[in-house]
Amino acid sequence: MEYRDSSDDSESSSVPSTGVHHHGSDNDEVESRHSGQNLDVSQAAYFVEAERTYNNSSWVYRFPVDQEEVLRQDRQHYVMLGSLPGLYRGPVDDILNDRSRRRRLLDIGCGTGIWLQEMAEIFPHVDYITPLQHDTQLRNCTFMQVNAPTGLRVFGEESFDVINMRQMLQSTNEYPSLVNAAFRLLRPGGVLLLHEPQLKLHSAWQGYTVDDLAPYVTRLMAYLEAAHQYRGVDTELWTRMEQLLVETGFDEDAIEVFYHYRQVCPSDPHTEHGANECLNGVNYLYATRLMILECGVTDEDGFDEAFAGSSEEVRGNSSGRAGPLGAQGVLSPWGYWWAVKR
Repeated sequence: MEYRDSSDDSESSSVPSTGVHHHGSDNDEVESRHSGQNLDVSQAAYFVEAERTYNNSSWVYRFPVDQEEVLRQDRQHYVMLGSLPGLYRGPVDDILNDRSRRRRLLDIGCGTGIWLQEMAEIFPHVDYITPLQHDTQLRNCTFMQVNAPTGLRVFGEESFDVINMRQMLQSTNEYPSLVNAAFRLLRPGGVLLLHEPQLKLHSAWQGYTVDDLAPYVTRLMAYLEAAHQYRGVDTELWTRMEQLLVETGFDEDAIEVFYHYRQVCPSDPHTEHGANECLNGVNYLYATRLMILECGVTDEDGFDEAFAGSSEEVRGNSSGRAGPLGAQGVLSPWGYWWAVKR
């Protein structure tokens, strides 16, 4: 393992943000199978494990922050566009096209910034606040580095019309605090957008369990569940999202949700879109490696076996009882909530 010091150790408001550039020496190496074993890198801004670079500012969100992860997140963005479909749901058009005053949008947990960049192109009259990582810097986008949720205090109350968070539920152990901060920052009439996976697998094929359909993916997702619990992430919040929003202050009749499902193995993995879905799934599963190993639920050999089998299942080569295409019968639920502040 390597660790790297950086002259820029500021933290980003996108807890799972990527594309961060770092500086320092590659010469400090310690023999270790993974970072949880025998090297304290707590004072290093970045460290390298198994040829992947990680940001040490967040222990809960333990995904890589290298160029490979940037590409994965951008690919995932386009996969998600097809399943939602589109960039958003809810009254976003009506809110952002109201020219009675200058509108503002905040993206919390922006990843690479690709969602917000596309929003800024559609609504060029809106001001955007984001840790934008893409090369294209639009005039209506402001780059700020803050640590959510506490760093969001730099913004005044009721200062945004739209706040977006996606895939943050498993990225922080302070999700309720994030939602509370978003409520405080929303103007009356503004909308909070949440897009989250449940990370639970369900069988759509009668007479088969998920273990019959995709045994290795099932095992790997069980490891990931253990990793989240180890980090204090409340993985059950997905089923209580409406309750959380009401407790935060949103009126129950101002909350709407769109549920949708994604197959572990796409219906046609040989099309361009299907191939991108497969690649996104495989790369996502591998990106969980460090956080799974650090929690001790399995060792490297156990992870490698589960990952290798999962990669085959995602591509339509399952060894499960249901046959090679069994993973097509495994569904991953997603929820998209929008809540208007009154």
